[in-house]
Amino acid sequence: MAVLDPDQERFRCDGMTVVHLKGEIDIATAEGVFTRLASAALDNCTVVDLSAVEFIDASGVNALVGAVRSATGVQNHLLFASPPRQLLRILDVLDLHGVLPTHHDTAAACAAHRTDHAVH
Repeated sequence: MAVLDPDQERFRCDGMTVVHLKGEIDIATAEGVFTRLASAALDNCTVVDLSAVEFIDASGVNALVGAVRSATGVQNHLLFASPPRQLLRILDVLDLHGVLPTHHDTAAACAAHRTDHAVH
């Protein structure tokens, strides 16, 4: 599956925000997660640390995809770090790795972002 916006590599990246999520991302929390991530991505490119996420369902994945769309709409990147195994499996099954870029940990996501999307 293609990235939502093929011109993302040309976004101007001036800063980086890290958002830490924890617990469950499900139908009860998905809207709040979407709002939090979309808000963070208004001002800066954002890395989402998922290391403390214990569960994610389809509504949670939908919230993450929606947040990526919102970030792309304001020309900021949204990357995901330390995804739980369950999320990686969902991304594999749905072929969403191009839409939800994941990295081993927050440091790797930040380093990749600096390398791939430095201010030109």
